[in-house]
Amino acid sequence: MNNDDIKSDGLNGDGLNGDGQKSGGIKDGGFKSGSFKGALKVYKMLYDTDKLVVILLFPAAILKAVKPYIVLLATAYILEGFVSGRTYEYLLYIAMGAVALGFAVDLIESYINKIQQVHNDVYVPKIYMAKAEKYMSMDYQLLESPAVNDINARIERDNHWGSGFYNLSWYLSELLDNFFGFIIGAAMIVPLLIDDNFRSGVLFIAALLTYAIVAALYNSKVLQTKLTNHLNTIDPKYDTKYQFYFVYGSSIGNLLKTARIYNMKDLLSGYLKEDEHRKNAFCKVFTKYSCASGFAGALTSGVISAGAYLFIVARAVTGAVSAGNVVRYAGTIYNLANNFFGLSSAISRLVDQTDRILSSLEFMEIRNVLYKGTLPVEKRRDNQYAIEFRNVSFKYPGSDDYSLRDFSIRLNIGQKLAIVGMNGSGKTTMIKLLCRLYDPTEGIITLNGIDIKKYDYAEYAGIFSVVFQDFKMFSFKLSENIACSTGIDSERAAEVIEMVGLSERVGKMRDGIETYLYNDFDKGVEISGGEAQKIALARALYKNAPFIVLDEPTAALDPIAEFEIYSKFNEIAGDKTAIYISHRLASCRFCDDIAVFHEGKLIQRGNHNALLADKVGKYHELWNAQAQYYQ
Repeated sequence: MNNDDIKSDGLNGDGLNGDGQKSGGIKDGGFKSGSFKGALKVYKMLYDTDKLVVILLFPAAILKAVKPYIVLLATAYILEGFVSGRTYEYLLYIAMGAVALGFAVDLIESYINKIQQVHNDVYVPKIYMAKAEKYMSMDYQLLESPAVNDINARIERDNHWGSGFYNLSWYLSELLDNFFGFIIGAAMIVPLLIDDNFRSGVLFIAALLTYAIVAALYNSKVLQTKLTNHLNTIDPKYDTKYQFYFVYGSSIGNLLKTARIYNMKDLLSGYLKEDEHRKNAFCKVFTKYSCASGFAGALTSGVISAGAYLFIVARAVTGAVSAGNVVRYAGTIYNLANNFFGLSSAISRLVDQTDRILSSLEFMEIRNVLYKGTLPVEKRRDNQYAIEFRNVSFKYPGSDDYSLRDFSIRLNIGQKLAIVGMNGSGKTTMIKLLCRLYDPTEGIITLNGIDIKKYDYAEYAGIFSVVFQDFKMFSFKLSENIACSTGIDSERAAEVIEMVGLSERVGKMRDGIETYLYNDFDKGVEISGGEAQKIALARALYKNAPFIVLDEPTAALDPIAEFEIYSKFNEIAGDKTAIYISHRLASCRFCDDIAVFHEGKLIQRGNHNALLADKVGKYHELWNAQAQYYQ
């Protein structure tokens, strides 16, 4: 793929790679705020994740809507019967029937709620697992892009203040509760509208609904919109910074150690005070609009309730409505108007909620940009794999500067190649291209003469074992850190542990190779930076891939441990093709082939003695700059 096709943000939806294949990326535009299509997309995701979460909302909402009318109708019939002189047994029959029906509804509703509770606790982890899997499957260059970082920042912001996946079903439940309540109320009020005073009834209902509509629109379009707009003023980058320094940073102790040594109390307190002032100002406005919205709802309910009773009482005085129907219709009109107001408010909140989930959907729908070939990588017992860079140039998405320029090199089978150069000379970039974390901007990389883009991506990645500078140890068992799996070949693990000089240390661990690293989730061991680097090297050796790449593999090791690794490097690498990156030129002398990088170009290549003999060469300059440390 030619990176000139990539937008300045590093991504687009229509770029083509060098093979003419759609490269994907982030879709232009995405879903618009408040769009019906966006809302459907959100709840389709919820339905696809766990169908029962959505299906059970409907019977639960119907039962909830029916419940108030059981008491209302029972009260109306009892009052009607009392006025008309019905027997005690008749009144008791109605009362007990209402109690029994209410009990049955409560029982069924409780059962459904328990099922819902279980599924609500299950579907959210499923969604987050899908998001985690998206991270794992996403092209590396996307993970480093400003566009994806911006989406992640918006996700963090959008999931504040009562939003997030946990509330998806709750907001839909609120909408369905009011919808079915309104439908039942409308059916209950029909007899009032078809009696002798049809016109007056219609006019009254129309007046109440008009008032409810105006109040709902004001609440939705003015108050809720202002509330949403205010929520969107949260700077996601600031919150990300706050979380990093004051939550995640303190949890690993790095922040507190540095803060104590350098007396950073005033600096950190300043950030905390700034955050406190910012959130206090935010909460004042948030409270203002929230209270106004609540007041509008309460006022609407009060006006509707008063109007309903006045209207029904007036009809009762004229004899148009019986005593029992006073209770029935007054309560129904009150419920009807409140359900209407609640429905409009629920729609507004649902729109806001789905809008704030769209950033997560946008992330989930990012398409990978690297062309994925289908050719299998030949499985060779002799490890006869040869890789060649042919006139490769590369610049990172969004950058105008080339990190590598017209770079060519052939990695011979079984070769031990050391790569040296100053910071920013392109060494790590070359490794990223080799492992196909990125594709070249220009030129081609081949494996056994075939463009690496044509190979199955997973199979191609499988031929590399890499120890990056920023390798990561996990709070898992030592065996799982080495094997990157729950299943481990114990003999192979013991072999690589011996190779990297960790046998004695592992022997002293409480549970040996099954000991947990760190104390985050279980009682484990704290390991030093040098020990972590040895484990990372053991991980690379355990994979037993034909290519092994070591990016500053001994930077955290003490001199003795470093010498041990160097002295048996050939034994460790075996017949593998090994690439070794280092700033320490003295550590590269064991390699017969040394490549010197400078400003994105390969400028020298040869063994140590030959390169050092070139007194005008970069290697000679770097060697003499470090020579004082070798004496």
